[in-house]
Amino acid sequence: MGEELQRLLVDTIAEMKELKGELREFKIHVMGRVEKLEKKEGEQSRNLFSTLSLLVSSAALAVSIIINFFKPGGK
Repeated sequence: MGEELQRLLVDTIAEMKELKGELREFKIHVMGRVEKLEKKEGEQSRNLFSTLSLLVSSAALAVSIIINFFKPGGK
């Protein structure tokens, strides 16, 4: 019985080592995906900020043109 128990223990340890390696690979894969998603989120945030800035400056330019067009006393 001692020999069989030792064999089971060795097999179990080998399987645990294999699982540990698989979990390490999974962790690396997941962390890579998270980093890509964070990078993409940052780019989208910058794009939104740029778009809003462009809209605000365009609105300010339009208001300025309208005010100067209707300004009393000339062009």
